[in-house]
Amino acid sequence: MDSSISRVSSGVTTGSAILPWVTSITTPRDHTIIPRPAKFVFATNTPRFWQGEVFGSRMFDAMQLAFPDGERMFIQSVRNYADKISDPVLKTQVKHFIYQEGQHGKAHSDFNKHLKSQGLNVQGSVAMIKGALTWFQKISSHKVQLAATVAAEHLTASLGEHMFSNDDKVLANAHPSMKAFYMWHGAEEVEHKAVAWDVYQQAAGGGYFTRTIALATLYPLALVPLTLGTMAMMYSDGELNVTELKKGARVMFGKDGLFRKTLPAILEFYKPGFHPWQTGYPDKFEQWKSAYQESNDADLAMQATLN
Repeated sequence: MDSSISRVSSGVTTGSAILPWVTSITTPRDHTIIPRPAKFVFATNTPRFWQGEVFGSRMFDAMQLAFPDGERMFIQSVRNYADKISDPVLKTQVKHFIYQEGQHGKAHSDFNKHLKSQGLNVQGSVAMIKGALTWFQKISSHKVQLAATVAAEHLTASLGEHMFSNDDKVLANAHPSMKAFYMWHGAEEVEHKAVAWDVYQQAAGGGYFTRTIALATLYPLALVPLTLGTMAMMYSDGELNVTELKKGARVMFGKDGLFRKTLPAILEFYKPGFHPWQTGYPDKFEQWKSAYQESNDADLAMQATLN
């Protein structure tokens, strides 16, 4: 684990010598989730390729197409168990989780409109995503839906933790406004990373196989539309060529590639005794959180964290 990741010390005991992978880590009782309103305006002068190169920009753009409807599904999957939650602390965390995810959906809906203003046909992709999620909710049980949310939250939290770690290269060349946007979203994914998990364990009965099958299914299913969506956007830009695809392969799977660097954290999910707070949180996340609390501004928080 990266040296910039801090362990949570409150309420943590490690596993036995016989079963060292089994832990009794729980969410710290004093952990707070802070509601922060989305206050982003995506200006027309934001560079089209805001990452400084084509593939990385369009990969993030394609990834976030699913966020508005995905966030709504996450909210509903947790709400399905609201009447079964007896812990008042978890009840409060769920309330703030719902607010944060709602704000994420709003902000990414606005960004999708920004992409549309660039001449990209995002409506078709968004409609397909919405249809697929609606179908999934119709055919699956509430527990399976919550397990899918738990798996998705682990993916986004892993990305958020990587984004705040010292070895992160993902946002190094990003336009400041977009860097602030993704740091805000990533920070909140880290902050509420255990809420769906705790609801799954405490209110839905938990279950190792249901959650691990959910992740094993979700991860490859997410990569396919992500890759196709990225390539479709690049084609619309007139930038779909061998040179850019080679750059893209390095962005995704190279030495410092996003998926190569986050995979170890993602695989932690398969440990029988895993809990999201087992990974603690990046030191830079704490810096961002303090800076945002002082300024109430994502741009200033980003600058304070990186300076």
